[in-house]
Amino acid sequence: MQEKPIGMVLGKTLSEIFKVIKKKVAKQTETRLTIDQFGLLYVLNQQKQDVIQKGVAETMGKDKSVILRIIDSLEEKGLVRRVVDMNDRRKNQILVTKKGLQIIDQYLEIEFQVKDELLVGISQSEVDTFYKVLAHIRTKAEQLIAQIN
Repeated sequence: MQEKPIGMVLGKTLSEIFKVIKKKVAKQTETRLTIDQFGLLYVLNQQKQDVIQKGVAETMGKDKSVILRIIDSLEEKGLVRRVVDMNDRRKNQILVTKKGLQIIDQYLEIEFQVKDELLVGISQSEVDTFYKVLAHIRTKAEQLIAQIN
């Protein structure tokens, strides 16, 4: 078997998965979000403490200005709202709205549906190994990044 560049294989695989999700979302929901918009909405909802733009940018691997534009677009769609921090009026908290929570639920349902369809014919043991290998690769990549910096 010819060895292929891991970045290209993973990139192509993710691209195909995102295409499937995007098509299903278009058929099953009214609110259209980009992968980055949904990713940020999801991350904002998972945060248990104050959401700091810099921290969210690092979590998502995006520039702070990109995160700000995504927050603006989510706010325009009524999925998040900014609330002035009572302790520090220079800061805004970003809160997911009720509509945003509904969208998260819809998108996650589609995501899990796609996952189930993609894994048909693969044993649970193979799935477990797959996730273990991905976690190992991600950890190694993080270590390499730390070494380079």
